[in-house]
Amino acid sequence: MYNKLFKNGNIGKLEIKNRIIMMALATGTAKEDQTVGEDVTEYYLERAKGGVGLIIAENTRINDENGVAAKCQVSVARDEHIAPLKKLVDALHKEGTKFFVQLHHPGRETYSNLNGDKPVVAPSAVPCNVCKQNTRQLETVEVENLVKDFVCGAKRAQKAGVDGVELHAAHGYLISQFLSPYTNRRTDKYGGSFENRFSFVKEIVLGIKNACGQDYPISVRLTVDELLNLNGFKGEYFNLNEGVKVSRELEKIGVDAINVSNGIYETFNSLSEPMTYDQGCRTPRIKAIKEAVNIPVIAVNMIKEPSFAEKMLEDGLVDFVGLGRALVADPNWVKKAAEGREEDINRCISCTFCFETLLSQVIPNVGPIKCAVNPRAAHELQYKEFNKNGKGRVVAVVGAGVAGLEAARVLAIRGFKPVILEKADKIGGQINVADKPPRKEKIDWIIEYEKIQLKKLRVEIKLNTEATVDKLKAVKPYAVFIATGGSPVVPKSIEGVDRKNVLTIDQLLGGNIKLTNKKVALIGSGASGLEAAEFLCENKNEVSIIEMQDAIGKGVYIQHYLDAMDKLKKYKVNYMPSNKLLKVTDMGVKLEDTNKNEVVDYKVDYVVLSLGVKSNNELVDLLKDEFENVRIIGDAKVVGRVEGAVRSGFDAAFKL
Repeated sequence: MYNKLFKNGNIGKLEIKNRIIMMALATGTAKEDQTVGEDVTEYYLERAKGGVGLIIAENTRINDENGVAAKCQVSVARDEHIAPLKKLVDALHKEGTKFFVQLHHPGRETYSNLNGDKPVVAPSAVPCNVCKQNTRQLETVEVENLVKDFVCGAKRAQKAGVDGVELHAAHGYLISQFLSPYTNRRTDKYGGSFENRFSFVKEIVLGIKNACGQDYPISVRLTVDELLNLNGFKGEYFNLNEGVKVSRELEKIGVDAINVSNGIYETFNSLSEPMTYDQGCRTPRIKAIKEAVNIPVIAVNMIKEPSFAEKMLEDGLVDFVGLGRALVADPNWVKKAAEGREEDINRCISCTFCFETLLSQVIPNVGPIKCAVNPRAAHELQYKEFNKNGKGRVVAVVGAGVAGLEAARVLAIRGFKPVILEKADKIGGQINVADKPPRKEKIDWIIEYEKIQLKKLRVEIKLNTEATVDKLKAVKPYAVFIATGGSPVVPKSIEGVDRKNVLTIDQLLGGNIKLTNKKVALIGSGASGLEAAEFLCENKNEVSIIEMQDAIGKGVYIQHYLDAMDKLKKYKVNYMPSNKLLKVTDMGVKLEDTNKNEVVDYKVDYVVLSLGVKSNNELVDLLKDEFENVRIIGDAKVVGRVEGAVRSGFDAAFKL
């Protein structure tokens, strides 16, 4: 079916069984001494068993003094890392999967508290505008020593049986910093001219070829365009013209493949695209590199579906397809594609929760990454095997939102007989609202996946059925799962919130009332509020976002905030932070300007409330009194996002 995707290919002299490469993505699963343990092994082994041709390990440390990106980071900085790494390599080779390590130094894109509380190092003392750390310029001799660190790291990898290495020259990390005139303002042999800026990576490549042999494969993950123009930056930076030039020079010195990427931390949404970006969004930059070199080109391109991956190969855009988050979401993506079971793929919805947990959990050493649609990702040992001891016992699941559907799926796999009771006329719960803002269609994929799986598992779903004690008793459940979700907060303390011109986000996005050419006050600037604002703007409304806090979008994860604010730029949105809603009136709203301590009247036609969600848990006490075995999941237990709902349903069903 996918003739190109499942044809073998070569990187240098290394043969790979198909054209699918698992891209490096930090997980935080290594031990605290940076050695490979069971957690790392299980994570990669599951993807190897799922059919991946080549796995490129996460960013792998080559220097302990100033090259630390995270504590639980795989490393080849010391000889003690060789033996544990070899065990992983041997396990992957048994599955017919080849393995590279990605040699990495963060340069300025890390934190001092991870590097001995000293200033972070870089080609020049230009701090990263995201990490905001005190930054020191490397001395020439230090740069020369870092070249040796990369070479020694490659040699250790080779001793462990690793099939090749990838140099991380992307995303604004150290090698990328040397290449870019934005971050490299040196005056020694490593700065100034193009040739000098290229010399750092050149010395590393030649050093590895000398130490490991000319046939030892080297791939370079390269940011071919920093895309700083998207930020309005007018100075010199590493653009696509230089990306093409570097790719050609890398080919000349013996590099075996170019792994195309783009963006740096300061243009983060271009290197980790949110949900609103389309599959294929990187195509023009990939094409420019493919046309410039004769060695294999690898690339991610927001690929979620096998048909799109096949088309990239058919079009000659790439030689190997890179999958990152897609394989976090579904480790069996490749196997399912090969078997023609595309409908069974649990597609990544591009919610960027894995990157959010990289920042919130991995870097501060709280735990591994989490995936919104696959609770087992990077937690394979915690959820190793499903205990199939359900014995056909009935479990009533009240609510067919994400949490209820996921719980029913896992219960059915375990041999229980779940029965879902849903009072609405369709499944999906809050997803049926969350998918309405512009370019949010991918969020529907989780519901499509659950629907297909539940049908195959023959799970009974009773729509238009409100759960009552009698109805639940009628099915004689072994357990009852309460997945009744949440409802928008409507503060009754605010006078006028019951007026006909006041809507919640659910009412707005649910299609109860269509607003066009109206003046609208949107109260609250959380993630849902910002998305609702775009929805209103797209429907030609004049929107004012009113926020009680002193800034718009405070507390919204940075990628979602930047994406939303970028989309809202094209509209004339009136942002009103430090304004508290006191009352809804005949004319509009009465606000308190907390900066000026003034009360003002603001004329609008409609008011849309985005003030959060409260749990629908009215049934909890009643059902706990009537049934012995009750579990509360999803928003009914703790209000959260898709990840919390999926994980809550999965975990409760896994442990029942």
